[in-house]
Amino acid sequence: MKKRKLRDIEVSAVGMGCMAFSHGYGKIPSEEYSIEAIQNAYRHGCTFFDTAEVYSPNLSGIGHNELIVGKALENVRENVVIATKLMLHSVGFGRKAYDEVRRHLEGSLDRLRTDYVDIYFV
Repeated sequence: MKKRKLRDIEVSAVGMGCMAFSHGYGKIPSEEYSIEAIQNAYRHGCTFFDTAEVYSPNLSGIGHNELIVGKALENVRENVVIATKLMLHSVGFGRKAYDEVRRHLEGSLDRLRTDYVDIYFV
C-alpha cells in the first residue's frame, strides 16, 4: 500500500476510521467482528487507525471504541499509527485544563493498551 506523510509520521495512504464499530452507521457489529476487521486492515497494509474516547453506543459512555482498537492492535502497536480524540467541556486555561487533558489522555492510553498515541485531537 502507498504511504503518506503527516508531517514526520508515515502512514498508509488509506487509514481506518473505527467509529462505526461503536456507533454512527446502523447496528454495531460484535467486538469479535470489529477486532477481526481492524486486524485484517492491518494485514492488508493499513497502518493508520482513528478512534476517540467518545465513540460509544449512542455516545452514552467513554472508551468503547478505544477498547476495541487497543485489543485489536496491541500485538502490532510498534507498526501502526493511532490517532484518538478527547472531548473537553469548558475548563478554561491553565493548570485545570492541563489536569483535565492529562486525565483524559491517561484513560485513553489505558484503553488503547499503549504508553503513547501518535496523534491526539481536541
